[in-house]
Amino acid sequence: MSQNRREQLRKAEQAKANQQRLTRIIGVGAGLLVVVIVAVFAVVLISQANKAATTAPSAGQVTPPHALADNLGIRPYPNATPQAGAPVVELFFDYQCPICNQFETIYGASLEKLASAGQIDLHYRPMIFLDVNLQNDASLRAGVAAACADTVGKYREYHDQIFANQPQQEGAGYADSLLRDTLPTKVGLSGDTLTSFQKCYDGKLTQNWVQAQEDAGEKAGVTGTPTFKVNGKDVPLKDFSNVSPDQLGELIKKVQSEQ
Repeated sequence: MSQNRREQLRKAEQAKANQQRLTRIIGVGAGLLVVVIVAVFAVVLISQANKAATTAPSAGQVTPPHALADNLGIRPYPNATPQAGAPVVELFFDYQCPICNQFETIYGASLEKLASAGQIDLHYRPMIFLDVNLQNDASLRAGVAAACADTVGKYREYHDQIFANQPQQEGAGYADSLLRDTLPTKVGLSGDTLTSFQKCYDGKLTQNWVQAQEDAGEKAGVTGTPTFKVNGKDVPLKDFSNVSPDQLGELIKKVQSEQ
């Protein structure tokens, strides 16, 4: 068997294993879904009245260049041109959310493929309400860092690295040194570009934008992450239980056709 063939089989087995893990997390009978998600994210009701205390951002706030109008998130693949009639697909996530990480691991490549082909208009919508529940500001800082990465043309790569380096212990949070120094070098930032990113991060120059995304998510009725919407319609996580990455496009079409 050739090395390429073995690598293809390895990736297929890994994708299958990842999907099985997500299925276990979701719970076909929704029992585990209630325990893991509802219990954790009921804190949204609290967060509306009790925002996490954070250091005030510096003056000169900026909006990421690929942000959408009306605080509707950001396009992770800004060079992709949606076809006429392509559904708007929104993924709401929190960088400290382990299920968001698992969802991204399984379906991220499929979303990229669909968006790049123009079959969907993909919007990423970061939220930060886990900071209240976990009593830290790691979601906010990660969101600020990702938005700063967009100012230097590295949003998607940096976004992926945040999830790839998510702390194993929930609530441990992201270290400033990881967000400011380690991850930028992993995505190829150096010289003046690295300095520009770090200036943005140190001054929290995208913090107002990140907070506005949280507020907009709450107004959209999002009470937990990950939340997946097609043309504004929620797609329950249980609907992904038997959907492979290759079948994601068909699920999106099905939801669109039912509207």
